[in-house]
Amino acid sequence: MTDTFTRIHKQYHAQNELISVEFLTDRGNYHAAQFSQRLEMIYLLNGNAGLILDGTEMKLIQGEFVVIDARRVCEFHCKERFMQIRISVDRGFLAEKLRTNAGAQLPARMYICSREDLTPGQLPVFLRMCELFKELVPLYINEPEGYRLRTESIVLELLYLLAGHFSIPLVKEDLPEGEASPLQIQEILAYIEAHYAEAITLETISSQFGLSREYFSRLFHKSVGITFLQHLNRVRIAHLYDDLDQL
Repeated sequence: MTDTFTRIHKQYHAQNELISVEFLTDRGNYHAAQFSQRLEMIYLLNGNAGLILDGTEMKLIQGEFVVIDARRVCEFHCKERFMQIRISVDRGFLAEKLRTNAGAQLPARMYICSREDLTPGQLPVFLRMCELFKELVPLYINEPEGYRLRTESIVLELLYLLAGHFSIPLVKEDLPEGEASPLQIQEILAYIEAHYAEAITLETISSQFGLSREYFSRLFHKSVGITFLQHLNRVRIAHLYDDLDQL
């Protein structure tokens, strides 16, 4: 079943780069913290998983989903096998669809949606979105006539509900001053991913980015939720899992 899901996903994704729908099976591997480039919605079909989003740890259980907005740092891990539906959306596409009738651009938004953050008024909408995720499963497996149209209509309805009930408009005053920019965190994580096999130390990586050792440590821990050395070890473990799978 996993191979079928993967094959269907690749075909679907190649025809639509603005929205992708994936059915993924994870064997319990650890996925080191990454900087998200697109808005993602992750729904767990079975099993349990944990994630750390911008330094905050949360649990994800079967039958629920979480939203990971673009420009956020997310670390995903699970000790046991689980299956997920992952919807990935281009942020520019979403912003364009949210323009007013007059063509005006709405203020920048942040999307926050998880079981732990729900208000009483949001609960019915959250449950409706969970039902929409479930509708994707038979479409993906059976491929009935017009299944691509229905798949995209479900995704658009999910985005409509997300924008209407789980978005927070941002203004300049909401953005903290003196903090690391998302681009800087992205560059640091990319550097670690590219050089994980080398003898990277806190001193070498902090100097690489022109920062003091102490400032880099505080910056990294605040942005990722763990220390630099913990993250480096987890990246190496994640690659070790990949190497073992290929044997």
